[in-house]
Amino acid sequence: MAKKPPIAPSRADTAEEQVTRSAKPERFHGATLAGADFDDADLRGARFHNVALAGADFDDVDLRGARLHNVALTDAEIDDADLRGARLHNVALTDAEIDDAALAGARVDNADAASTRWSDVSLRGARFEQSDLRDVAIVGCAIEGLTIDGVRVDRLLDEARRRQSASPSPEAKKAALPGKSGKTTKTKPRRPAPGK
Repeated sequence: MAKKPPIAPSRADTAEEQVTRSAKPERFHGATLAGADFDDADLRGARFHNVALAGADFDDVDLRGARLHNVALTDAEIDDADLRGARLHNVALTDAEIDDAALAGARVDNADAASTRWSDVSLRGARFEQSDLRDVAIVGCAIEGLTIDGVRVDRLLDEARRRQSASPSPEAKKAALPGKSGKTTKTKPRRPAPGK
């Protein structure tokens, strides 16, 4: 009897297999990709080493678990990107705009993030060490567990809020001082008693 050819898997089976199969992560080494446009890209676990990405645009990019080492992202736009668990070391983010991104659990070491704008970014459990964060604007971001040089930022802000609510306002302090009610009262001058 002749052998029958094997049954080809259905398209649904191959699609499912492609989703569950882990592809080898992309590697970028010594590349100049300034102004590159990464749109709807799956770069999970990607490795970027000595890469120039100044002015690059990352829109709807999955960079979970990615490693960026000696990467220039100055003036880059990072929008709707997933960098959960990513590791960024010696990365230049100066003047970058990061919007609607997830950096939960990410670790950022020796980064230059001066003058960056972070809006609607999840920084839960992220750690920044020895990074330049001067003039950073953080707006509408989730910061629970965010640590900068060993200091938990959420706890620091909670303590500042407690102290502020416990201490009276400057107006209340002035009113509490004896003889300093803040109101001025007019007193009539006394006339000397007759015959004195």
